[in-house]
Amino acid sequence: MGPLIAIIGRPNVGKSTLFNSLVGQNLSLVADFPGLTRDRKYGSAYINNFSYIFIDTAGITDSDDEFEKQVLNETQKALKEADGFIFLVDATTPLNSLDLEINDMLRKSGKDYLLCVNKSDQKSSEKNLQDFFELGVKITLKISAKNKNGLMDLRNKISEQFISNVSDNKDFKEENLKKIGILGKPNAGKSTFFNKILKDNRSIVSKVPGTTVDSITEEIKFKNQLISITDTAGLRKKGKIKKENEIFSSKKSINIIRNSEGIIYLIDGKETVTDQDLHLLSLIISSGKSLIIGINKSESLSAYEKTLLKKSISKKLSFVSHIEVSYISALKGIGTSILLNKLLKLVDRSKVEFKSQDLNKFIKEAQDINPPSMQGRFRPKIKFVNIGSTSPPTFIFHGNQLEKLNKSYKKYMENFLRKKFKLQGIPIQLIFKANENPFKDKKNKLTKRQYAKRKRVRSH
Repeated sequence: MGPLIAIIGRPNVGKSTLFNSLVGQNLSLVADFPGLTRDRKYGSAYINNFSYIFIDTAGITDSDDEFEKQVLNETQKALKEADGFIFLVDATTPLNSLDLEINDMLRKSGKDYLLCVNKSDQKSSEKNLQDFFELGVKITLKISAKNKNGLMDLRNKISEQFISNVSDNKDFKEENLKKIGILGKPNAGKSTFFNKILKDNRSIVSKVPGTTVDSITEEIKFKNQLISITDTAGLRKKGKIKKENEIFSSKKSINIIRNSEGIIYLIDGKETVTDQDLHLLSLIISSGKSLIIGINKSESLSAYEKTLLKKSISKKLSFVSHIEVSYISALKGIGTSILLNKLLKLVDRSKVEFKSQDLNKFIKEAQDINPPSMQGRFRPKIKFVNIGSTSPPTFIFHGNQLEKLNKSYKKYMENFLRKKFKLQGIPIQLIFKANENPFKDKKNKLTKRQYAKRKRVRSH
């Protein structure tokens, strides 16, 4: 997982369009959860062969509306967790006071940011461009997110300004040491789970949320494997926070996600799945790390409570239907070793090399069972697939008219691929590349004879 870059700006300046252009439609892992008040979307992308995570944030306004204040609060959290920013402005409207406030906010953050003047290719933008350049931002670029003008320069500036140390090859050089992180909300039982695996009271355990204020890492031998396991803090200590006893430790969690090959995410079985859970899960998924979810404290649940919990989990975690969910008790040691062992197997499977012959057999079988639907007079056809990067496994599909494949068919291909190669629980990327038509830019010139014939046909 490379640098975390947040796209910041007023509403309707093109943040989502730029986000989609940077991560590439159907090119990268994207975690989008409807219903979150923070309205954030995470997506991973490779720029010049290095990994980045982009955040699409809600627009910043100066409204006194209560909901808008909540949105601003969540966007400010994105400001704290991000490593840098893309400040997006709309060149078709004059520079206003809110743009100045946002620029001042980013400047005070002390983090690097780029200013992108969007819609700069429109005629109405010409009279406003100079005002934005006078903001004094070190790197200012003219772009059009919709028409993709200037995005190559933007990508190059991103790779120069925000150095990523994560290439599209394997993230980890220590092949014999597997790095595992334990994540979850405060009081989900992370430290209890950690101690049970270590068979030692290494982390202080308390019913008070936030007892663990820093991450703790230990190297142990587990089932003849050398692993490095980290217990994370579910609480970030801040001075003078009004009526808040649970502040999300996103910066610590991001670092653990970056440095881990696999993540155990614990949810308190006595509570429902919350926005904080979805926020962390979105980061894990978009980072491409192996993931398994443990419902902790399940020993105290009645059959009725388990039924209600299962319904809640199925509804809220439907976006991770391929991720295994296990019921455990960290306190009593029920299912803890099994959960860790399952995750280690997922990490191993995520590194498996795929043979081209097997992949192309899979393509033929999948299309024979369920061919793509017709798009006009033609039917999209996948001809072959090859492997791109390995972390996460990236499958590149080649063929004709693939840009016309609908979402349901792409999901079908993903599910078929997971089932065929046992990839449940492993984040994967699917890229669909349509073959270029070599004659698409060449105008068909008619001979005089052909022109005369067409004229005769049209006259009838």
